[in-house]
Amino acid sequence: MSRKLKFFAFLLVFCGISGISYSQFLPSFAFAGGFKAGWHFNPVKDLNNELKNAGFPEFSENGFLTLGGGGFIDLPMKNNFLRIGGFGNGFTSKISKQYNDTLKKDANYSLGQGGISVEYIIPLGKIFDISIGSQFSTGELKLDLYQYGADLGNYSTVFGELQNNTSTTNITRNFRSRFYTVQPQIGVGIMLRKFMYLKIDCGYQLGAHSTWRVDNDVEVKDFPKGIEAKGLVLNVGLNFGLFIRD
Repeated sequence: MSRKLKFFAFLLVFCGISGISYSQFLPSFAFAGGFKAGWHFNPVKDLNNELKNAGFPEFSENGFLTLGGGGFIDLPMKNNFLRIGGFGNGFTSKISKQYNDTLKKDANYSLGQGGISVEYIIPLGKIFDISIGSQFSTGELKLDLYQYGADLGNYSTVFGELQNNTSTTNITRNFRSRFYTVQPQIGVGIMLRKFMYLKIDCGYQLGAHSTWRVDNDVEVKDFPKGIEAKGLVLNVGLNFGLFIRD
């Protein structure tokens, strides 16, 4: 008799627990990550002026495609969420110009960065949400300039220039500058599936640069100030993970 009572008591407790929402045992939160693509409207007018004066081709002023990824965790704050995440992304653009019959000029411009994001998430039902926050990052802005003739590919030519200490038309300059940025942004999130989340962001990147350096870490004191890691940024990210909502 006692065994039957224990059995029915177990069923009663089990059914009572099953009738309670899972959210009472699992708090609202999210943990996800994925990849993102975007467009960085980095201003290059000052950069193009310098390139033009030196006979180099110019970069498009319409912006650059960025690729990257990251992840985040959502922590409940009453009916909303605090989202803390990490990310990394950047862009690279390469252009080339045949300067004359014997001389070619190339330019590579790139930005790479990584950092954290802090956002306040306001759910609009179970599918949509809006976000307000900022990204904080550090990275490097790079400008590589190449001027070379048709004979550069010969080993004897390359090392002959170094051995003889003679002047040459084959010139390479690699400029680097570390930057630190803040990017205020707003966004919209869409739950495509229970495990799939689409995020669209729009922000503006602002920051400060360290001293520009060239080649073997040589300081360049009078580098043009208009060449910076800033500008309007649009991002679209597709994230996969665990999403629990009340």
